[in-house]
Order: sequence, then C-alpha cells, then structure tokens
Amino acid sequence: MTSSVGLVCLGEAGNFGDDLILIAGVSTAAAVSDGDVRYLSFGRSIDWSAISTRLRTPLNPRPVRAGRDLPGSRRSELSFQGCSAVLFGGGGLLQTSHHPHTPYRWLSFLPRHLPAVPVLAVGLGLGPISADWERRLRELGSPFDECYLRDDDSVTLAEQRLGWRARRCRDFVDRAFLAQLGLHCAPAGGDRARSLGVALRQWPGLDVTETARHVARVAEAYGVETVRFFVLEAGAGGPDVTFTEQVCRQLGTGDATVLPYLGTDLLDFAAAMAECSVAVSMKLHSSALWAALDVPIFPICYAPKTAAFFGQPFAGLRIHDRVLPPAVDDERVPRAADVVGPWLRQALAGQVPVTRALLSNGDKLRFQTSGTAVNIYRRLGRTVRSTIGVGPR
Repeated sequence: MTSSVGLVCLGEAGNFGDDLILIAGVSTAAAVSDGDVRYLSFGRSIDWSAISTRLRTPLNPRPVRAGRDLPGSRRSELSFQGCSAVLFGGGGLLQTSHHPHTPYRWLSFLPRHLPAVPVLAVGLGLGPISADWERRLRELGSPFDECYLRDDDSVTLAEQRLGWRARRCRDFVDRAFLAQLGLHCAPAGGDRARSLGVALRQWPGLDVTETARHVARVAEAYGVETVRFFVLEAGAGGPDVTFTEQVCRQLGTGDATVLPYLGTDLLDFAAAMAECSVAVSMKLHSSALWAALDVPIFPICYAPKTAAFFGQPFAGLRIHDRVLPPAVDDERVPRAADVVGPWLRQALAGQVPVTRALLSNGDKLRFQTSGTAVNIYRRLGRTVRSTIGVGPR
C-alpha cells in the first residue's frame, strides 16, 4: 500500500523564498514516501521538470489548489485528508501582520477527520501574533504532533506564551540545499562579476531616496559595474515591484536593472543572484542565498527574523551601513530536511500517535464567517478607492 504525503506551505504564490522551501520540502518527502507528494499551490507554477533535472531526482508532485473557505465549507480540511502524513511549513505562516485570521486560514488545511493524520510543523516561523490569537492558540494547544521552529524567538513564543512543546531546526534553505540546485561559492580569487545584488521590499518607514543613496554608496565603495535589483515577491506586479523600480530610477544609472521573480524561471533567477559579488539584502531568503555563497551582505532589517539571521537584536527598521556576517548556528541544531526524513518514516509506518489539538466546529464556522466578512470589506474598500481615484492606503 502506497503512502502519500501532504505539504501545507505558501507554494507557487510568486515568492522566491517560499518556492525554494516548497522544492526542499517536496524533494525531502519524495525521498521517503512511496506514494505521491501533494502540496498547496496558489497557481503561479514552477518548472518541476527543470527542478527534477537539476536535482537529478524525478519529482512529479501534485498541486492542491487553495480555494475559498466560505462559511460551512469543508474544502480546506479535506485537501489532505487522504494523506498518510502532513508537513506544515516552513516560512512564517502563523502570523497576523496581513489579516486578523491568517492562523486559522493555514490551520484550516489540516485534516480533521478519521483516519487521523499525523502532522509535523517544520522550519516554521511564528509571529507576530495578535494578543487575541495568542490567547486562542494557548487555549487550543498545539495543532501539531511535533513542532520544529526555525529560530529561537519562535521557540520562545511557542513555549512561554502559547504553552506548546517546540524544538529548533534550521531553515529548509541552506548551503547544502542550494548546492543541490547547483549554486556554489565562487573559488578563491573568484570569477564573479563586479555586480551589486539588491533585494528590497516595500515597508513602512523605508524611504525611496534614502534607500537609493545607500545602494549608491555601496556600489561606489565596491566599484561595481552593474546593479541588479531582484524582486523576490513579484506576484502580478505588486508593491515590492513598484518600490524597487522607484529606487532603481532614483539611483540614476544606466547600469541598473530590475529583475522580478517568475516561478518558471526560478533556476535562472537564482543563478543571476549567485553572480553578484556584494549585496544589499532585505529579504530573508535573499540573505540566506547570498550568505550560503559567501557574498558580503549589507542587511536592511525590518523584522525580528531578518535581524536574527545576522545575530542582531531587533529594534525596528534599520539600514546597516556595514557588512554583517550571518549568525552561526549551533551544529547541534538539525537541518529541516534531517528532521523530516526520520519523522516521515515513523509516520508512514503508523508509529506517530496523533495527539494534536483541533479547532471545534463552532470555532471553525465563526472564523469562516468573520474571515469572509473581512475579505468582502477589504475588496469593497479597494473598489471604492479605485472608483474615486484614491490609491491604496
């Protein structure tokens, strides 16, 4: 009897870092399971044939499209009910920065019916989480049978404020995984062109002119020939593309280009990043890639996760004017991939007891109704602003 594995993640949503996590998760699961691997997909496909060729492993995962979770719907909870085990993560799924009920939306994809399906949270980041959701998650108990989080702050939040049992693991995107994709450090005296790589995101308080001046100072200090702006979360344009294009124009040089991420060109996009000799990095996984390739990085820290990557305390948005090395992980902290393999083998053999907490049917209906109302309100607001000619706030 074959055993399928489900992967709940932000897959194929037009985000470079999350697509790297998806690939790492799928390839790790495929190495263990004798059945298919299913993953949550948001429709911006990546080229699995090219990825398979690069990894020298046949991968043919099955996308499960995320649909609307309307009141009374069972679509989400049935998405992975037929799987023998489910992986949840990585990335920052459980947070309330963008929507008041984001934690419910992600947890709604976990199977709720018999036969019980074990769930491993792995490479997951927590927070920021509202006080209301902290209370709800504390009262609920852990929705995972085992929980491995990607940073110390997430473990502290889980254990001290939510009352969950949690352990550390490293992120899916690390030097070993990137080497599998053919991305390696340049040899001593390297062959990288004098190119500055820049990865930004729009963020409150980050000024276009100030950012452009910072990029120009780094470019001058390193005598680069070209500046490449990599937009890791491009979507269908989106605010990061707009902000990055504004910075590029403000830079005022003909040797600067903006490269928005497109899932079907993931390998070429990563290879272009690997050609850079120095970087200004704001995104977590641009920092992870450049750090793995020993590229000097000038970080822009906008959140605890980006500050923690460089071993810095978080004290609000900060543009660092010097190169910072990444924090050195304790070798005793396992890689996410090394956590998944042994756990999956046990789960697929029926040796993982399912003890995770489930939202009640009443809570589920309340979140479905409230979430739908918030979405309708936001869409109406955007429509009204567009009609009267006022931009998004």
